[in-house]
Amino acid sequence: MPAALHCDEGVNVNTASKTRWAPTEGGSRRARLAGVAAVAAAGIFALAGCAPSSSGDAEASGGELTFSNWQFLEDGKGPIIWDAVKDYDGPDGDTSLTKIEIPFANYADKLSTELGAGGGPDVMVLQDSQFVTLAEAGLLEPLDDIADELGDSLNETNTSGYFLDAQYGFNWERPTYSMVYNKDIFTELGLEVPETYAEFTSAAETITSALGISGFAGRHQTAEIDGWTLEMANWLYGFGGELSDGDELTIASDENVEAVEAFLETFGSGVAPIGDDASTFRAKFGQGQVGIMFENSGVATTLTSNPENLINGSNLGSAPLPFENPGANSQLVLAVNANGDNVEGAKDFVRWVLGEEGQTAIRAGLGASAMATDIQPDPAFLEANPWAPQFLEAAKTSRSTLVEGFETESKVVWREFLTAVEGLRTNGGDVKPALEKVQSMLESELG
Repeated sequence: MPAALHCDEGVNVNTASKTRWAPTEGGSRRARLAGVAAVAAAGIFALAGCAPSSSGDAEASGGELTFSNWQFLEDGKGPIIWDAVKDYDGPDGDTSLTKIEIPFANYADKLSTELGAGGGPDVMVLQDSQFVTLAEAGLLEPLDDIADELGDSLNETNTSGYFLDAQYGFNWERPTYSMVYNKDIFTELGLEVPETYAEFTSAAETITSALGISGFAGRHQTAEIDGWTLEMANWLYGFGGELSDGDELTIASDENVEAVEAFLETFGSGVAPIGDDASTFRAKFGQGQVGIMFENSGVATTLTSNPENLINGSNLGSAPLPFENPGANSQLVLAVNANGDNVEGAKDFVRWVLGEEGQTAIRAGLGASAMATDIQPDPAFLEANPWAPQFLEAAKTSRSTLVEGFETESKVVWREFLTAVEGLRTNGGDVKPALEKVQSMLESELG
């Protein structure tokens, strides 16, 4: 566990920076920046006048465990997940689990504040963008021993929890993206399922012109920047683009330019509702007022499980995204607070979650999302939801939205990129020069 820093000791930044993050000469950009991040984290703690300090016994297990996950507050899904884990009592039957419910809108900020001050829950679910930031700051407990113990029972999705040469978390859930469509509309209009971008735009235009509804819908505003990041990544990755090559930013690459041009063409063609946020256009899709979306497995589960929707398990169609390359995923990571009150108890809980009993228990709440092991959804669920296998297949090749080599700066990179795309959508202009401007600015800012 990282050495504790106490409020009354003061902080020697040079000493505090000598952590497992020390860069190696000639390493990648990620490794070179790791030492800088450790110094920055130590400086933050010093300025705050306080820092992480574990109040628990490193050898202790049992007792109370606190588990934080914004999903506990989600309609339908939340109660199922909590019911799956609430009776966990530890390897010796002396552990009780308490849920920490924080709304998604302020989940990341609240956890970062609590962990940065030495508090926070014992175990938590994190988005990958927050996970790498907390891991780099030394606030997450290394879990290499669990990875070694479980070995081949874990699938490749758990590489999402491997960062800076250590295992700091495991896959809690990987919702992946696919194309979803209203099968009733496609049957009515005699449409084939699109396999290419050209076929997709043709189908969307046909739906709009024939029925007077939106042929397609998706996020397109920085007001929903986190969700739009996930959706825009489908376009970039689909056209063969990416925002870096691992060492340098590639914002203005030809592939990215082509992807943005296609995105702008689609949203400028009249097939998509401009101004609708995700909750609005998803509700419209559920009521048969949108023909096609690029959505994740969690949304598909929610749409088909709502009895008030016209969309259900049998008339929701799913297919690969209509691009040449695979799309994105929304990676959620299960991690342990390095300065929690019961680190060993939290690690025991992680072991249970990753074992057969835990994976079976939480599978019901995670629908068609990929999990830490290859456990499959219940056969009854698959029979009622024939759209689900497509999402499980997409998980094998889907990609994170973390910018390789710039993981902890991913939000900054995506924010500037999407701000430029939004400007192009609202004001027009040439894509290549706009992206070159973003690249130049970010290179100056990030080095």
